[in-house]
Amino acid sequence: MCNNSYNADIDPVEQFARGVKPNTEFYDSVIATKSNGTRKLVYEETLHPHTGDAFYAKAGQVIRIEQRPHQHNGRTQIADILFFTPDLKQWSDHLSTTAVAGFSPSIYGALWTQSKFMEKIVTLVADEYPYELLEDPDNNMKVQHMFFAAHCSKEYNMCAYGNDAVHMNSCHENFIQALNRIPAIVAIEDEKERKEKVQFLADRNDLNIFQPNQIIPDEEGVTRGKMFLSPSVPDGTGLEFYCEKDLYLVASNCPYADQNLPFHEADPNPIYIQVFDTGITPHTDDHLGMIKGSEWEKLVYNKFKTGEKEISVRTPESFNNK
Repeated sequence: MCNNSYNADIDPVEQFARGVKPNTEFYDSVIATKSNGTRKLVYEETLHPHTGDAFYAKAGQVIRIEQRPHQHNGRTQIADILFFTPDLKQWSDHLSTTAVAGFSPSIYGALWTQSKFMEKIVTLVADEYPYELLEDPDNNMKVQHMFFAAHCSKEYNMCAYGNDAVHMNSCHENFIQALNRIPAIVAIEDEKERKEKVQFLADRNDLNIFQPNQIIPDEEGVTRGKMFLSPSVPDGTGLEFYCEKDLYLVASNCPYADQNLPFHEADPNPIYIQVFDTGITPHTDDHLGMIKGSEWEKLVYNKFKTGEKEISVRTPESFNNK
């Protein structure tokens, strides 16, 4: 009989998580710049309904994403966010991040860039969401408001509402809009190449915020995200991310608004973006102290050259005589 008991010492995910413990003392000093008044506002902008936009910040600065629902219709506004380095070579990668930090970020938790880099791009230093407003409908699972997942697209919307939904706004469309505002994209002269680059980057799974959810099995045992209606949060409720690198926040004002109304009836609110200078530079750009991807990549390809790993071409015709 198979032994199904759990052993944290051989659970790969637990082992991964143990390797990325943050320097909490350092991040406490970043957090303290808010209460002691030493941080300075660099700029404030608005993410308008049915739009996507890109917001620049430097390493050592804090990006604040804030709700002010009662200045409008009283509804909380969902957003989908990604972080990219200005050269677009690194981004907040859900695979790297969820493997070491889980699906829902917590204070001191970082968003990590993709394989071959695996570096921090931002660290969560404030989560002001009033969790007491989130009810647990099953009385056994905590409801979160942040999680790593896909975002709504033209295809998803058409799955739900038919082909007429191709005319509806989507987060994917908003990401396309936002990416087209980044200088590295604008600099691509060939239109086909530029669109392909934007499509690739817009397809990255993102961090969904202010969106109550549970990741649990459904009645058929299929584990999936279960979305709940978002309660109205107080004005000034925000999230703050400390920038480990120079970066762009690429954000979508989600057309689902607060999930209290059907998609085609939703009435999104603006979201407010602030960037603050903390005066504290990142304490390192190498949080893991590992061999970098450019180095281990050489080792991998050397195995192909020496024949240790086979990479002869697998054409369809090569299988005919087997």
